[in-house]
Amino acid sequence: MSNTEAEKMLISLLKIYHDHASESDVMDKSGLTKMMKENFPTFLLVCEKENPDFLEKFFKQEDTDGDQKINFPEFMSIVAAVTTEFHNQSHEQKP
Repeated sequence: MSNTEAEKMLISLLKIYHDHASESDVMDKSGLTKMMKENFPTFLLVCEKENPDFLEKFFKQEDTDGDQKINFPEFMSIVAAVTTEFHNQSHEQKP
């Protein structure tokens, strides 16, 4: 049995996370920055145009436990935020 498109998407998200996470399975600020630039460049460009300090503030906002690292649940929150923004744009709402 082959994976569905949704399952393939989730496997891809896991790969993205693991490609940017450290051996301790967390992402630091530089890992998050690299991941965002490689995987969400359009989203990042729009956000940084509106707010040049976007990534700094986004990291602090998404680091919900305040440990200066992004764990997998926090990463999924980031994915949800980006997905929500793309959904809003699909309805022609401003970022």
